[in-house]
Amino acid sequence: METHTAVYRAEVIGSMLRPSWLVEARAAMRAGQMDAESYREVEDRAVDEALGVQEAAGVDVVTDGEMRRDIFFDAFIAGMDGFSHEPAWTVQFHRPDEDQAFQVEIPFTVTERIRPRRSPALDEFLAAKDRTRLPLKVTIPSPTLVVAFWNNERSRRAYDDPFELFADSAAALREWVRQLFDAGCRYVQIDAPEFNEVYADPRVRAEYVARGLDPDRFKAEGAELLAQVADVPRGPETVLGLHVCKGNGTQSYIAVGGYEDICQEVFRRAQGFDVFLMEYDDERSGSFEPLRHLPDDKVAVLGLVSTKWRELEDPTLLRRRIEDAARFHPKERLAMATQCGFASASETAEQRLITAEVQAAKLKLVADVAHDVWG
Repeated sequence: METHTAVYRAEVIGSMLRPSWLVEARAAMRAGQMDAESYREVEDRAVDEALGVQEAAGVDVVTDGEMRRDIFFDAFIAGMDGFSHEPAWTVQFHRPDEDQAFQVEIPFTVTERIRPRRSPALDEFLAAKDRTRLPLKVTIPSPTLVVAFWNNERSRRAYDDPFELFADSAAALREWVRQLFDAGCRYVQIDAPEFNEVYADPRVRAEYVARGLDPDRFKAEGAELLAQVADVPRGPETVLGLHVCKGNGTQSYIAVGGYEDICQEVFRRAQGFDVFLMEYDDERSGSFEPLRHLPDDKVAVLGLVSTKWRELEDPTLLRRRIEDAARFHPKERLAMATQCGFASASETAEQRLITAEVQAAKLKLVADVAHDVWG
């Protein structure tokens, strides 16, 4: 398979803060107070503004900000049948000074065999590709992220074995990735926070056991399913990335832990991926030493800039951290980004406790430092 040669030094992850007027328009459309055409014009405006912020910041690749999504993984609900509007489980978010900060209920459950419809990610790409002069990245969820909708009682009516669900998910997502590349998309990013969380945090593994899932099997078969999704024909100068974080809530997270196991057991063998995007904004992620396991031809994107806090990082410290990472992986195969998106769900600046001005400044910081380090 031919892969890309270019490295995007100043990266973005995916989501951006949603304007309040977009959130309000979506609510009005769903309440029957705005027609679909008028609402689409509002969405288009939000995408244009998101692209404009990224372009002005100077990053090397952009996304549509996930403006058309309710949450970063809603491609499952928007693009597949087999889900019922009933709670699957409750996610626990944490803060450094609190064992449990808040809970988020997953409002949908897999209750039938899942069946893909038209890819919403493809529609997003086609709608945005002519709205920017920069390479456009499209994000899609990992095959095992469908675990978010697994309920050990209700989902077993459709899947006696949850790993059959993950396999169905992988088949659908592989086809979506192929469609994106066939349509001319140059960069597809697979988002797999759940995979990293299981590798990193024993608390998450215990939670999986309580939900009727074998975490060791989840890790082993999940790696195989990621490889299947990545095994698609694509041309030169295309990029397939794998983004892993540990949950991205408002000033909070799901998991804690470093990358030693996942780098050694997954990234080192994940031949279909070109780029690994990793959260490295604080001590929760451990050291850069696990990067020694990456093959030299893979790109490690260091998520050094936080999307959770208003304070801007010190550019001198960021440059120093890049040099530290280069002790374990070739500097010419490193890049930098924010640690995650700015609003993984459809949330405004007020809800995320951050401002649009800080969002723009953080993206500019990524671009300025990256271009200073690598030229």
